Amino acid sequence: MAQPVSPEILARFKEGFECWNRDEIEEMASMYAEDAVFDLSAVFADTAPVRGHEDMNRYWSELRETWAGIRQDPIEAFDLGSGQYAVDVRLSGKGSRSGIEVDQRFAMLYTFGEDGKVVSARLFPDVAAAFSAASSAAQPA
Repeated sequence: MAQPVSPEILARFKEGFECWNRDEIEEMASMYAEDAVFDLSAVFADTAPVRGHEDMNRYWSELRETWAGIRQDPIEAFDLGSGQYAVDVRLSGKGSRSGIEVDQRFAMLYTFGEDGKVVSARLFPDVAAAFSAASSAAQPA
């Protein structure tokens, strides 16, 4: 069952997102396992998951070029057990070429390894979808 995280754990998530907001891509990547998966495909169906620091760094750099002043701010985080956390995130920014502004809520589902590094980060349309995905993954086949 999902439980809100402590203020200390939420602060850790906020610091991770601040790396993104400050354009500190390398520092952000260091929070991920070398072979971690970053997957936006549940929201952006035409985007394939990327794996590993090199591909994540390249992808994150491309995103930052596409969006001007893009920010991600965690609002709330939930401990789902088994090293999984769902984070309610506000995404805001403006398309560099289109000028279209975005201000939307999404959810990230993180899975952490025993070493405390992110092994999987998946984007979902909302927290309920992240909860559902985590629950489905925990069910025996």
